[in-house]
Amino acid sequence: MAVQSHYSGFWYRLWQHKLKVSSVLGVVVAIFLVLEPPAIADLSEENHRYTADLLEDWQAGEIIVVLRHLERCDKYDLPCLTGNEGITARSVEPGLALQEDFQHLGLGNTDIFNSPLLRTAETEAIVFADQGEDRDWLINCHDNLLNDVMANKRPGQNLALVTHSRCIKRFNQALGYAEESPGYGAALFFSTADDPKSLQVLGFLDQEDWEMALGF
Repeated sequence: MAVQSHYSGFWYRLWQHKLKVSSVLGVVVAIFLVLEPPAIADLSEENHRYTADLLEDWQAGEIIVVLRHLERCDKYDLPCLTGNEGITARSVEPGLALQEDFQHLGLGNTDIFNSPLLRTAETEAIVFADQGEDRDWLINCHDNLLNDVMANKRPGQNLALVTHSRCIKRFNQALGYAEESPGYGAALFFSTADDPKSLQVLGFLDQEDWEMALGF
């Protein structure tokens, strides 16, 4: 009986230990989830409710859209549009689709800036019909990137920025969001409608999802 009691106590203590470990792990996971920066939501999925706000705020000139350049050519064994530092030739078709999407939104009240590097300049030329202006701060992406963006947002004018994944990651970080790398041609939308000095994050759209989310 003493032996049986000994083993019963052993298994009971082992069970208690496992229970404590599980509880600690649960707390650690919960803390991680709380502390982990949120990801910017997909407007074609869970953030679909913000599309009406996007269209309304765009008409009012209260939107900042950050667009990642089209597919860079030096990453692929594919024909380049003009040179290895630019975009692939096959990027032209999705770029023209984006041009049509932005034309549906309307660009009459939109300031357009792009990084001067070839891949961003070529993207801007296709998507925005070469109406944009070069801005070095869209290459450098220093810690004051968010301030640079806000300083160039004029009242009643949307602001379209063509830049790089590294800059978009830094921009997201400055807003307290996860530093996720968007796909080529992805557009991230932010609104100043509630407060001209701060940004409301609306969500992002991949190049192929505009029709699903906005009907374009």
